[in-house]
Amino acid sequence: MSLADPLAPADPLELQAPPERVNYAIGVLLDAQDFLDEQTYHRGRLAKALKHLVGFGTLAGLRVVPPADGDAELELQVAPGLAIDRYGRLVEIGAPQCIRLARWFAAQTTQALLAAIQRTPRVKVDVAVVVDVFLSADACPVGKTPAFATGPYDALDAVTPARLADAFQLQLVPRDEGPPAAIPAPQNFWPAPGAAHDALLEAVLESWEDAPATADETLAPLQEHVDDYDPSAVLLARVTIPVTLAANAPAGTRPTLATTSRVSADNSLRPFIALPGKWVGRAIPARGLIEP
Repeated sequence: MSLADPLAPADPLELQAPPERVNYAIGVLLDAQDFLDEQTYHRGRLAKALKHLVGFGTLAGLRVVPPADGDAELELQVAPGLAIDRYGRLVEIGAPQCIRLARWFAAQTTQALLAAIQRTPRVKVDVAVVVDVFLSADACPVGKTPAFATGPYDALDAVTPARLADAFQLQLVPRDEGPPAAIPAPQNFWPAPGAAHDALLEAVLESWEDAPATADETLAPLQEHVDDYDPSAVLLARVTIPVTLAANAPAGTRPTLATTSRVSADNSLRPFIALPGKWVGRAIPARGLIEP
């Protein structure tokens, strides 16, 4: 799991700048911004094609697996895989990841846990804390190399990251939509494959959404996103954590983890990309989308 690094610059793709190529000519002096613009142009063209050609969501893998029975740490596993976020960026997890729910639960405030409480029949257990697993793109600085100091600094030994690795962030987002509001799930508004010609054409004509939708130059959140979290993130699973909390408990009572019930991870809600006729080359194991 990647954490934000102050040395990592903001991703130019999030600003959705116009596509401008560097104009090379003999005798023109190039600086760091020129090479950054060159990268941004090619990354931006690829992201634009992916975003409008295939959409966003899970491309392969990224299954969220609930903790095993008897696991005191409640390790939630996220399998390796690949997704496309709402900017069209490829987000890859190359090795299995784990989120220790018991430690996460202990670090949350009582108020945050109570806000995410859901009871039967909204959940399959008597009472639970409901959280969503979101995947976001990130940049991870790798190594250091000498550089001129920038900004209000005066140094002869300044350094800067030598590389920026395409990385990721996994976040557990508590769902604080208490009754009577329902917890929203991603919704696909694209016509079905067998839709009429006019419906498909209308969808194409109305699907352009490149300009930032708000004044602060950020994407407008979709219905599954939560305020103050990354609106470009992709939902992977909805996790139900059984807890103990009496219906008539005094206000402010902290819920406790219920050891008699297992955590459930629902992978069926996520947006995913499955192109017709895709060649996989090996048998797909049959497993349930909601475990256990």
